[in-house]
Amino acid sequence: MSAIDSSDMLEFPAKGARPIWIASYPRSGNTFLRIILRNCFQLPSYSIYHVEGDKHRDPSAEALEEAPVLPGNWRDLLQNADHLPPIPIKTHGPPTDNAPAIFIARDGRAAVHSYYYYHKKFAFEQPSLTEVIAGACQFGSWSEHYRNWSPKTRPRTLLINYEDLVSRPQAVIPRLASFLNVPAIEAALPQFEELQQRSPAFFRRGQNTDYLNEWTPVHMALFNQLHFTAMEDLGFPMTPVSASTTEAVAELAQTAARLHKMYLEQLSNVGRLMLTHEKEAGELSRQIRALSERIEQVYEPLAQTGWVRFGVALGAVQAVSKPKP
Repeated sequence: MSAIDSSDMLEFPAKGARPIWIASYPRSGNTFLRIILRNCFQLPSYSIYHVEGDKHRDPSAEALEEAPVLPGNWRDLLQNADHLPPIPIKTHGPPTDNAPAIFIARDGRAAVHSYYYYHKKFAFEQPSLTEVIAGACQFGSWSEHYRNWSPKTRPRTLLINYEDLVSRPQAVIPRLASFLNVPAIEAALPQFEELQQRSPAFFRRGQNTDYLNEWTPVHMALFNQLHFTAMEDLGFPMTPVSASTTEAVAELAQTAARLHKMYLEQLSNVGRLMLTHEKEAGELSRQIRALSERIEQVYEPLAQTGWVRFGVALGAVQAVSKPKP
């Protein structure tokens, strides 16, 4: 990748840009990485959840000191071309192209646990811990998200461990500099306590072991059943559970998979319904514009007739403004 001119990054380039995805499952350090990019590389980053005209709340944008907004047509401006300026863009979704990406991996138990509490603070839906473990939530299954990105084998993808990112950022910064082909500058990074003071609900705790005090053996067995392969691939040690608990939870895991499938089907149905409403609203808007144009066509000749102008001059006819669409 070519070197980045930070002056090109102050606003989203109107003539196009090539994305560098900042990818992670929710609650895995994505926002902290964006702080590092801004402080140490002078690179403002964007988020697909913070778009011009979108009225949905984005807590991560509120937690940042600077969170530029993506233009409404940002997808049309993206091209995977070396001559265009690279733009870091946050996403929790699956990959949509083969553009470069920085993938942050956090211990699945900690990410799921934190994401469960995130729902309690910010989300309309309130899934149970079991449902979040099973992936019956907005961004789905932790391990499925990891498999979709496959950061170890995906080309032009930098894999960063969450623990390294938050505990040893100075060791991560040179790797980022090499990947981005941008020299880092000396800059202070905020301590977690400072971030927590800025946004206590968003930067809740930052610990990787809170789940140990709250998960039941069934929760742990369910997680092991569903996410063992991804945990093993990332080198995270598993929490052992008894054989009897593992056997009992196998059926629960199957139920969880069905629940997740039903959830995705419902999301798809909602999406289709919203698209239908958008089309209906667009057609209604078109009809209103056509009616306004028709009124204007009728109004203009009438307002210009001699007897109307004469009546206005005598005060017998009240002058009115042209109707607005």
